[in-house]
Amino acid sequence: MSTPAGDVPGTIRKHRPYVPETMEMKELTFRAIFLGLILTVVLGAANAYLGLRAGITIAATYPAAVISMAVLRAWKGSLLEENIARTAGSIGESVAAGAIFTLPAFVLAGVWPSFWSFDSYWKSTALIMVGSILGVLFISLVRRVMVEDPELPFPESVAASVKHVRNRNRTGTRTQNPEPGTRNDGR
Repeated sequence: MSTPAGDVPGTIRKHRPYVPETMEMKELTFRAIFLGLILTVVLGAANAYLGLRAGITIAATYPAAVISMAVLRAWKGSLLEENIARTAGSIGESVAAGAIFTLPAFVLAGVWPSFWSFDSYWKSTALIMVGSILGVLFISLVRRVMVEDPELPFPESVAASVKHVRNRNRTGTRTQNPEPGTRNDGR
């Protein structure tokens, strides 16, 4: 998350992370990865069912954020562990969405005359793996611009991070806005 460098119009806002680099906080732990994998499977399966049934998917970032906050609060996890689990859970729905919209198109186009053969499983697995790897490679090129540039934030990720920060900062009093343009009513 970034905070404004100044309120003067025309000034450039510099990225300043919520957790300073000097702070020691657990991030990539077994419990965060384990919870993230569970969220990936559950939310990916739910999104695949919804996408095939209704033709539309949902953003799994918010359910993954809320579930990871609840579970890791019970496990006494850190804010960065919550972020890892939420990110893994939201990635599962993205891969599921790529599969449920691509694979039926191949069947309808006649590329795979029968989807019930044994080699169709391996074809679809390879297609999903290649698509996932290409997605990671392409997003790596624009990560710095899309994540750290305050003029182009990911609205979904910014909202989820605000939820995490607000959850951690709840002390019974109103908190300061962690991100410009967010509400300051304690929610």
